[in-house]
Amino acid sequence: MTNKTYQVAIVGGGVVGATAACLLAEKGLSVVLIDAGNPMDDWPGDTYDLRVSALTMASINVFKSLGVWSDVVESGQQAMQKMFVWDHFGSGEIGIDSADAGEAQMGSVVENRVTVSAIWKKLSNLESCELFTSTQLESFDIDDNGVDIKLSNSTRIHAELLIGADGLNSKIRQLSGIENYGWDYDQKALVATVKPEQSHENTAWQRFLPEGPLALLPLRDGLISIVWTSKSTTTEAYLKLSDAEFCDALAEASEYRLGHFESMGARGAFALKMQFSPEYSRQRVVLIGDAIHTIHPLAGQGANLGLTDAVTLAAVIVQAHKKGRDIFSRQVLRRYERQRKGDNLLMMGVMDGFKRLFGADEILVQLARNSGMGVVNSSTLLKNKICRHAMGL
Repeated sequence: MTNKTYQVAIVGGGVVGATAACLLAEKGLSVVLIDAGNPMDDWPGDTYDLRVSALTMASINVFKSLGVWSDVVESGQQAMQKMFVWDHFGSGEIGIDSADAGEAQMGSVVENRVTVSAIWKKLSNLESCELFTSTQLESFDIDDNGVDIKLSNSTRIHAELLIGADGLNSKIRQLSGIENYGWDYDQKALVATVKPEQSHENTAWQRFLPEGPLALLPLRDGLISIVWTSKSTTTEAYLKLSDAEFCDALAEASEYRLGHFESMGARGAFALKMQFSPEYSRQRVVLIGDAIHTIHPLAGQGANLGLTDAVTLAAVIVQAHKKGRDIFSRQVLRRYERQRKGDNLLMMGVMDGFKRLFGADEILVQLARNSGMGVVNSSTLLKNKICRHAMGL
């Protein structure tokens, strides 16, 4: 099939890739978004997506600026107003309320399919954006004239710039030769949707257990989305339990803070690893989101980091375009890298540090951990700072 030319081709139509496409297409750049699935497919109304994101207010403001947040609200989201964290050892706990910081909420918990569907709906109405669904990138070649891309549907397209938003195992990253480093945690995160006996009170609950954190995130319809991190072998054992057995184990692990639970569907799990690329771009190719960094999910910041990547990259591309500069130039792409790398590395380091701190079983570390949580919990100033940081402000 004859090449069609775009200014930007984006592979990966999840929350991060679709947001980047929307930000660029709204400014008049010609964009093609390629996704292996079909985010515009309908889903049964009585099901829940196991993949959810705890969106900060900063991320929500991005969606409001794009005019898609109203669709997210209509489909279903849950405001998160409070956070309560406690340790399995001792009496260490921290309770944070957004009202104490003068804010209505910290953010919202949203199923990924809801957010993606809202963005794709907007994209389908933008003349400068073309969408390819159920299509994969097979290969690409780069020369002085641009990037020639071969797709799985036999289509060939041409772009000035190729953006890889294709996740942890990014094919774009691999084919471009960008190095990737990291390590496995020998942990898996079990995800499920459950109905609690008691109200979740618009609160994100998290208990630090010996093998990893258990997070109970408030979800629409009064439900809870759980992310339960344990050793890989423990997680596999939990997956084999009956629904009743699993819900009993969950209630015990959460110290019955929300009473008993009822399963609302299948459980899933994914392996946890720390991963990063020291180089964000290479000749006419640039990466965003999980394609360049993955972090431990204990603070739920992965999606928000990726969205900030998308916003930053789109801003530098639009600025270069307005000034008549090449959007694929090394200078432009390095500007994006400089603006994002420091924050991404800092967040990765903090999350890895928290994982190791709360995973330590030495008595002195546990005592210090409890003492530190007590100090934070007694300081309104510190808690308000944590609240605003959690909001992304």
